[in-house]
Parts: sequence; C-alpha cells; structure tokens
Amino acid sequence: MTVRPEERGRWTIQDAERLLMSLNGVLSARVVARPGGAIDEIHLLTTDDIKPKQTVRNVESALLSYFDLSVDHRKISVAQTDRRPAVVPVEDEPLHIAQHSEAAQPEGRLLFVAHRIESERANQIRHKVDIEWNDELFTGEAVGADVPKAKLEAVSAATLQALELAARSRVEDERRSITLALDGTKLVDAFDRTFVLVAVHAINGRHITALSGATPVTGSPDRAAIMATLQATDRWVRGQF
Repeated sequence: MTVRPEERGRWTIQDAERLLMSLNGVLSARVVARPGGAIDEIHLLTTDDIKPKQTVRNVESALLSYFDLSVDHRKISVAQTDRRPAVVPVEDEPLHIAQHSEAAQPEGRLLFVAHRIESERANQIRHKVDIEWNDELFTGEAVGADVPKAKLEAVSAATLQALELAARSRVEDERRSITLALDGTKLVDAFDRTFVLVAVHAINGRHITALSGATPVTGSPDRAAIMATLQATDRWVRGQF
C-alpha cells in the first residue's frame, strides 16, 4: 500500500482496517473511531504464530508509517485463535496491500520497544532507548540536560545509537559499519498540531545521505522524537543489508 506525501494524515476507518488486515497473522480487524479521527479502540483477531505484543507493535508502526497516525498501545486489543482460514485467492484490495506488507520484505522493520530515563549528575538525564530488529534487542544511550530541546536531542541520539548497534550486528567487518549523526531535533507548530522534526546524516563509507522524519506529538514529545528518528532512518538502514 503506497501513500503519496500529500495524502499522509488522510484516512478512513475502512482504509485503516484494510491496512491492519494486511499485517502478518491478522485474520480480522475492527477500528472504532470518534468524529474527527481520534481512534478509541482497535480489535484484532490473529493466528497464534505472532505474539500479541509483536502484533501491537506492528499495528503502531503501520498506522504511523502509512497515515501519520499515532495510537496508544493500550487501545489495541488482540485475541488469538489456532484456527486457520481457508485460502481463497481473490483480486481484492486487501490482497494487493498484503503484497507490500512487512512479511514480504527481507528484513523486518526496526521497532521501538521502550524508553527509560535515569537521573545523572545535577540537571542531567540519561536516556535509554530499546529497539528490536528481527527479534533481537538493541539499546542506545545518551545523556542530556534536563531542558526540553536537550532532552529531545538526547533521546534522538540514543535512538540512533541503538540503530547503529542493530546495523553492526549484520556485518562481520567493523569497517563496513554505518554511522548515523544527528543533525538536529526540533518542535514545530503547523496545521494546528505540534510535530517533532528530526534530521540525520547517514554515512556509509564515503557516501553521506541526508534523512529526515516528522511525527505529530500526541503524548510524550520524547516518544514522538523516537518515532520521528525511526521514520527518518528505518528504510535507509534496512536498505544497507
């Protein structure tokens, strides 16, 4: 399912349910939303091949990637069954979407797992960000001042370090490791919403690529910074292997 840049943020309940039905292991999906677009509930029936926690992460990532839609994981309920539906090949839109689903890609998406903070010396906070890639966990760390801008930059830097560790696990020669350098993290007000913008320089050998990501702040700005950092780097990192 390809979404043009000008269409990001536009969606219907039917669009969202078709997208969720394309995810690996999902048998049925029901989205409950209030007028104006806020999602109240997501109910999924899945096979028992995929852990519920992984399904919730897939849902969060898919909605964010395709529709710029951030959903609290507590609004997503997953029920499992060991029954398998009969496979009936029909030319319908959900089948078309499934051809572009994460299951069809050689490497799974880089998924956000957790963000933790620890107090350091006076007015300093250590941020730890856990990223999962193909069932492996990678943790990045960064220390920043306890002020809004520095906190956002530190959490983005911690995310980039976790991504570098994930990428390093795919190569045997350290000289082939990639570098992700944070260019900046910023809060921007636009269209009656607040966004976190993240700019990154991705370096592989002599090649430098400018990357960027943007995520609306619907809860914690720190979480939005993590998701914007992943949005900027996910495809580029996976494309190196």
